[in-house]
Amino acid sequence: MPLAHSAASLTLMAHTHHAHTHGHPHGTPGHDQPDAGSMATLLDLDAAVTGHYLDDVADRIEGLSPRPARIIDLGSGTGTGTLALARRFPTAEVVALDNSTDLLERVAAAASRDGIADRVRTVTADLDSALPAEVCDVDVAWASSTMHHFADPGALLSSTFAAMRPGGVLAVVEIDELPTFLPAGTAEGEVERRLRATANARHWNAHPDWSSTIAAAGFDLVDTADIVTHIDNPPGTSRDYAAFWIGRARDGLADEIPDDDRAVLDRLLGDGPTSLAARDDLVVQARRVAWLARRPA
Repeated sequence: MPLAHSAASLTLMAHTHHAHTHGHPHGTPGHDQPDAGSMATLLDLDAAVTGHYLDDVADRIEGLSPRPARIIDLGSGTGTGTLALARRFPTAEVVALDNSTDLLERVAAAASRDGIADRVRTVTADLDSALPAEVCDVDVAWASSTMHHFADPGALLSSTFAAMRPGGVLAVVEIDELPTFLPAGTAEGEVERRLRATANARHWNAHPDWSSTIAAAGFDLVDTADIVTHIDNPPGTSRDYAAFWIGRARDGLADEIPDDDRAVLDRLLGDGPTSLAARDDLVVQARRVAWLARRPA
């Protein structure tokens, strides 16, 4: 059963987000603390374009825990994971945990629009080192593009382990390769790849291999999976996603971009015949990595 995206979630790269909201990647280079509205847009666009990873990881979760009663989303952001998991597991209560009340209000509103408000609960929480004491009897813990934001991920995972029922499942997901949108071999594509290389050099969204941290918290690591996105005919929202990502990267890395490359980026972000809005040859490429683990029964 595929995970559909709610209309509310299709607004973009928020695949983390916030002004300090735990729950997604840093917005883009030079913009580690964008406003909540911008990051919500980024998160929702990312979900709309690359959200197939939700189906992939949810399939793996379902194989380990077919009928979870309680799921928690560690750093829920705009609620992409919260809502998708609530739809995928229709008998589960899903608890969205985030330190941004603005974003949690978005989650609650989207859940109401989707008719699942009775199964989605929001909790304002600082997750830097521990779950709130009232969170317990957890069957599935989900952390997508958030774990590297927490001050003490090991302590948070230990707290999650303690709150989890025996046999419970942990799913940690990170963006492993920043997205690109322009065809390889084109002048614009080469500029975009240089932009991504500069972002990588600035350690945008850098994360460790979480395997040892997960094991140290007491979990048994079950699976590590690379989830590759390659979409030759992407949805129309890909143009918005590309413009959002490239625009923020262009602004955040302005001092490091050669003049010729900056001119190309400005044309892409404009409204002329060579702009992103006018192109029909976008190719979305990205990669995530997922760790699946469980608390021993």
